[in-house]
Amino acid sequence: MPRDKQLTVQLANKPGTLAQVAQALGEAKVNMRALAVFEGRAKIIAEDPAKGRDALQKVGLFASIEDCLTVDMLDRPGSLGDICARLAGAGINIDYAYTGITQSAGKAVVVMVVSDLDRAAKIVG
Repeated sequence: MPRDKQLTVQLANKPGTLAQVAQALGEAKVNMRALAVFEGRAKIIAEDPAKGRDALQKVGLFASIEDCLTVDMLDRPGSLGDICARLAGAGINIDYAYTGITQSAGKAVVVMVVSDLDRAAKIVG
């Protein structure tokens, strides 16, 4: 199933904050698969979200874990459009999305927070 967990980290708008996040995760040996930074927050797909949250909180950063959808898709033009159209056809809204890396050749990963995670996971799964 393409259900996943993402870390959400509150960021101060000052130099070095994202470095602090990345360094804390690196020191804890928590690998990031996807990252988006916007509006004072970092959204991270990490290999071990609970360990990542603990590492971030140890350095004084507020971090939470939330459910999300991750979809490994073909790395070719139109793949994202096809996925989005299937979700739209089912009446599922995409609140936001971002991309990351995958270990599979010819694939890309997209992370989405959607209005109905259970139905979306079935549609894209």
